[in-house]
Amino acid sequence: MNKVTKEQIAGYFPQLIEVKNRKLAEAACEIWVEAFEKSSWENIEDAQFATRAPGVALVKHTESVTANAIMIAKNTAEKYGYSIDMDVLILSAVLHDVCKLEEMDMDVEGKGSSKKSDIGKIYQHGFLSGYYTQKYGFPKEVTALVVAHSGQSKVIPRTIEGMILYYADMMDADIHFVQAGTTLCLETH
Repeated sequence: MNKVTKEQIAGYFPQLIEVKNRKLAEAACEIWVEAFEKSSWENIEDAQFATRAPGVALVKHTESVTANAIMIAKNTAEKYGYSIDMDVLILSAVLHDVCKLEEMDMDVEGKGSSKKSDIGKIYQHGFLSGYYTQKYGFPKEVTALVVAHSGQSKVIPRTIEGMILYYADMMDADIHFVQAGTTLCLETH
């Protein structure tokens, strides 16, 4: 397994520079490092976003969701004057799918494809992301968002930040699923 550093992770997610709480921004990078070290992936850039969208890197999906969530939040605040906790939003976006490092394994049958890991088969998606945010002392608002970000969750987001993350993530996912010619989130949630 190739090693990954906090500095490399910060480079994958440049939006972390906007987080005012620098301790939590650094902790988000530490979480990615720890989750990668516990995963079966040889290279973090090979980790996949979804079994239904082969060849879509998890890191790229996460960075895209984070960038889109920030754009939506800034537009919403500008147009409507709503207060949005950007630290909570950015940290939640960067960490929402960190659990996939452990939930998925490389599928040896096909290059760029993945399969559910043993953990991915028994844990609800988002559970490990919530575990890590608790372990590293993140505010409950971040934990709530990473657990509720997915349509698979029995808990739905109830904040502006949660809505923004949920829809930014679903949109990014469905774009990849359209490209892959597979079932959309819109069809299953």
